[in-house]
Amino acid sequence: MERKILCIFLLLVQAHQIVGISKTFYEFISDPINFSAKDSKVIQHAELPVVTDELSVTLRLNLLSKNSNWSSVFHKGVTDIERTPSLWMTPNNSAPHVRFSLNDNWNAGIDSLDGGLSLNQWYHLAYTLSEPQKRLDFYIDGKWAGFQSFQQVQTEQLLFNNGPLRIGTDTFWDGIVGQISNFRYYNWCLSADEVTSVYTNSPFIQTSTNSTSNSTTPTSFNPSTTITYIPSNGNITCTKNDTALMVGIGVGASIGVFMRSKFS
Repeated sequence: MERKILCIFLLLVQAHQIVGISKTFYEFISDPINFSAKDSKVIQHAELPVVTDELSVTLRLNLLSKNSNWSSVFHKGVTDIERTPSLWMTPNNSAPHVRFSLNDNWNAGIDSLDGGLSLNQWYHLAYTLSEPQKRLDFYIDGKWAGFQSFQQVQTEQLLFNNGPLRIGTDTFWDGIVGQISNFRYYNWCLSADEVTSVYTNSPFIQTSTNSTSNSTTPTSFNPSTTITYIPSNGNITCTKNDTALMVGIGVGASIGVFMRSKFS
């Protein structure tokens, strides 16, 4: 039986690699974490999903105080002029300041949104960026809040970087004072419907908690793609008593991955 399962797994993986679309997101923060202005969580470039020409970031944010200067929510890059992706709060009123870098403009993006976020209130924020679509979109609580298109679409190119992702202070600016939970990094540009689904926890990527292992595993997927989910509390490992999950099987998909996995 084990050999049969392994054979099915290998055949489906080979088929998936030929014609499938692999989409991956990692959740680096699950439960709320408190951040002071000097706190940060650093994720190295090699620890992130492999990105080609698109990415998205979603998180839940609760601000506990405002800053008279810029405050960093997240920033990927070694220098201050590498800003793909990045998000700050503006001085005093804490409005989202959403940035990315182009080959001719290292500080592109949306300057200010919604006049500022309120204190002691949880918000769901979604950052989506696409080179093929030539645009950045930003959502607050599942609703489209703003966008920035490339201005010179024939010549401007999105600049990704190999620097670390810093959540909280980025060493150039203080971080936000507040709480962050459900911080996810995706290697594709979420659609508006996908952003809404993540915000409402509907079946696009619905999660359930395994009470015995205190881990989170995906229970529902878009049938046209394979989505790999790595939770913040561990990596996928294989054991003899693992639970079998079928990923990406559906009408029109025909390709899937049968994987026996456990989140440890």
